[in-house]
Amino acid sequence: MIKMTKEDEMFLRKRLSNFNELKNGEVDDLLSEVYDITIEGLDENDDPTDLYYEAQKVYDSIYLLN
Repeated sequence: MIKMTKEDEMFLRKRLSNFNELKNGEVDDLLSEVYDITIEGLDENDDPTDLYYEAQKVYDSIYLLN
C-alpha cells in the first residue's frame, strides 16, 4: 500500500475514480495520475492555478513518503 497523508487521500478520492485501485498498486502509477492532475491545473496560458499547486503538493508528499 502506498503511504500518504489523510489530506493527500481526500484530495485524490475527489479527483480519481480509480483511486482505490491505484492506492494498492505501484507508486509510479499513482504519481503519473497525480502529474496529470497538475497538468489540468494549468490555465489557457499555461500558468499554474490553485489546482496545480494543490496537486503538486500531493505529488511531492507521496513521492517523499515512499
